[in-house]
Amino acid sequence: MARKVKGSKQYRMKVVPDRPMSRAFSTVGVALLVLATSTSAYFAGQHHLRSSLDQKTVAHEQALHQLEALKSENEALRLRAVTAERSLAIGEKASEKVRAELVQKESRIAELKQEISFYRGLMAPADGSEGVSIGRFSISQTADERRYQYKLLVQQSATRHQLVTGRAIFTVVGRQDGQPKRYSLSELSPQVDSESIPLRFKYFQNIEGELRLPQGFQPEEVELSLKSSGRKGFNIEQRYGWLVQKN
Repeated sequence: MARKVKGSKQYRMKVVPDRPMSRAFSTVGVALLVLATSTSAYFAGQHHLRSSLDQKTVAHEQALHQLEALKSENEALRLRAVTAERSLAIGEKASEKVRAELVQKESRIAELKQEISFYRGLMAPADGSEGVSIGRFSISQTADERRYQYKLLVQQSATRHQLVTGRAIFTVVGRQDGQPKRYSLSELSPQVDSESIPLRFKYFQNIEGELRLPQGFQPEEVELSLKSSGRKGFNIEQRYGWLVQKN
């Protein structure tokens, strides 16, 4: 019989039976629980990832559709721009052709009027000119855009037969860099060495040559002045618009 020792704490002992199978089942249960939790978390993550990828795929496809639509719209706008440019070019070309034809017709009309005036002047004297008049005047373009040919015909009526003497003054009027400017023929043509051209004829006199316009000068008209060398002679003043004939 055990004896109690005074002043010390006594512990009661309990005998527990050893159950190895219960511990094994507990371990397996915990493992299964952990596996089930991990599997659920995995599938939940996969579902979330798949859902996110599906949304991004849809957004990507929508962006592709919008890109294709913008490309189609851009191509349509480009074709419209090209068509408009071509139409404008064709319109400008047609307008230029019409303008060129109009200038050509106007030049021909002016030429015919001058021919009529020439023949009329030969048949009858002009009033106040004692039979002397300008029968024809023309300016023609050359290959050089700044160089021109001029032709002047001075005539006397067929009813008169005396010798005509005098001088002709040829002046080109226009604008030089926006400012009014006048050039005598001698300043524009190396073939003329004085401001006036001598006149001497019985029936008619042809005066022709070339002139070159300075850069920046825009011609507007030509002033012709014919004066007799005698005291009682002709004094003719005539102005012509700068109407150029195409050769």
